[in-house]
Amino acid sequence: MPYYNSLENVSETTRPDVTINDDLHEFTPVDEYDLNSFLPPPKNPLRTERVALEPLIPLLHADSLFEAFSAPPGQSDPDVFFYPLPKGRPHATKSETFVYMEKQRRRSNLLTFAVVDLASNELAGIMSLGCDPLQATLDVKLIGVKIFPKFRSTHVFIHASFLILSYALNPKVEGGLGVVRVGWRTPPGNIQSQRAAEKLGFTREGVMRCYEVSSDVPDDTPYRDITPTPDDTGRKMENGVVYSMTITDWLTGGKREVLSTRVSEWGKAIN
Repeated sequence: MPYYNSLENVSETTRPDVTINDDLHEFTPVDEYDLNSFLPPPKNPLRTERVALEPLIPLLHADSLFEAFSAPPGQSDPDVFFYPLPKGRPHATKSETFVYMEKQRRRSNLLTFAVVDLASNELAGIMSLGCDPLQATLDVKLIGVKIFPKFRSTHVFIHASFLILSYALNPKVEGGLGVVRVGWRTPPGNIQSQRAAEKLGFTREGVMRCYEVSSDVPDDTPYRDITPTPDDTGRKMENGVVYSMTITDWLTGGKREVLSTRVSEWGKAIN
């Protein structure tokens, strides 16, 4: 006897299917651009004295993002993790960047921020909060952290991370989302990302095997940790080193104060 299930089969594609023929919102005004996120954006940009976080919007940020994503990798440090999945290589056309931005927008479990350096008013990077929609009030992940090479080893990463962690973990009465956990996941081979998580005070929880499975990663992927599943379906899988920052760490464990102090070393934080 067959069992009844009214739910349609979900797509096997882990990222939305977007092409250059779709509406990529190149010219959509800021106030008409639908962020399409389960996670509510802040009412105003998040700011310190030196950095601002604001939702990533093509009209404001696409040109600078394309410039960063189309730049060739360094010879001594190719940093394939900087370039977006599944390609892992520089964008050849601006259309690729618009498609990437639209894919991010259509993933309703994401809220992607532009990181703006206030001294130069330049786009300095991007970072996202991601969630399971059913857990959106409890648990989020800090993902897609991409600081542009020009701004690495500067104030930008610490300031931007303090702002996004404050927004996620601060109580709602303080203007935050009031979630109880922020996760950080990175492939075992991405040592730079692991160091970044530890620099922020995240706690390493261990390695989760087959953390991510994708069906749209090419066979010539430059990501060393991605391997095919042994079932001949063409899918790729990857282990993940998992870190976390909890509301207890943040509000009563001293992590917020430590990070705030580090921000102050680069310039005073503004509430």
